[in-house]
Amino acid sequence: MRVLYRSQELAYDWLMAQNVIVQLTDDIDGGEANETVAFALNGKGYEIDLNSVNANKLREAFAPFIEKARVVTDSSPKSRSQRASGTPTLFSGLDAEEKSRFRKWAEMPTARRVSDAKVQSWIDAGKP
Repeated sequence: MRVLYRSQELAYDWLMAQNVIVQLTDDIDGGEANETVAFALNGKGYEIDLNSVNANKLREAFAPFIEKARVVTDSSPKSRSQRASGTPTLFSGLDAEEKSRFRKWAEMPTARRVSDAKVQSWIDAGKP
């Protein structure tokens, strides 16, 4: 009888309502946080809980770098070496003579990164 009573007690505990309050704590100063900020660097994603002042400081610190960076449409940031081993670019598919002609046409004699859009423009122009 005691075992049956315990299982009923557990069953009733399971049915009780609960209010769960999630309170974010600022990971920098230990105060109350307003938001979780997500960012990625070196192929790793990060999240940090911050109040609005610290969130603005983080965004301001990243601003000059974001201004000069390219947007990556893939949701998982990858380093250049990880991208290089992945999908080939249009430029990488050209032979040496075509690359030379493209560089002359695009006036890009020393560029190391060439967008697919630029190569496609050259292809559409008849590979002059």
